Amino acid sequence: MSRGTLGTHIVHVDHPSFGNDIERFVTELRNEPRYFGPTASTNPKPFPSLIEALRDRGGFRLAAVESGRIVGMARIDGSGELFLAVVADRRRTGIGQQLAAAALERAAELDHATVSVRSTRRSEAMHRLCRQFGSAAIDLGRGNVELIVTPTPLRTSA
Repeated sequence: MSRGTLGTHIVHVDHPSFGNDIERFVTELRNEPRYFGPTASTNPKPFPSLIEALRDRGGFRLAAVESGRIVGMARIDGSGELFLAVVADRRRTGIGQQLAAAALERAAELDHATVSVRSTRRSEAMHRLCRQFGSAAIDLGRGNVELIVTPTPLRTSA
């Protein structure tokens, strides 16, 4: 699909041949240590529900791949909800931004009017990422928010 920074490629991963690679990625996320206190908001371990949502095949899935290793995944389901995670050692490198941009571009191509992201108020990374794409936040209570983004197709110069 596209080439990102430092040899990162964003690819569609819904083909069965990616099954083992996806499972390695999921295992890496599951085995990540959970942090508490101030570090939890700057390097949050993905919730089990997020990990399972990335494994689901509904909608479409994209992955950031470096040297044959999946280092991040994004999925937009049929209702337009975005799920995104990056492995711990590759966070804060722009991979999440690349994945989100590619996923929003694909969502626009598929005529999604909006894309939503459910997160917690404490997830600084997701809020920062969604702000870059002009999101609106809806407070769901109990520390949860829904971030709404309007996907726009890639602009090509004439």
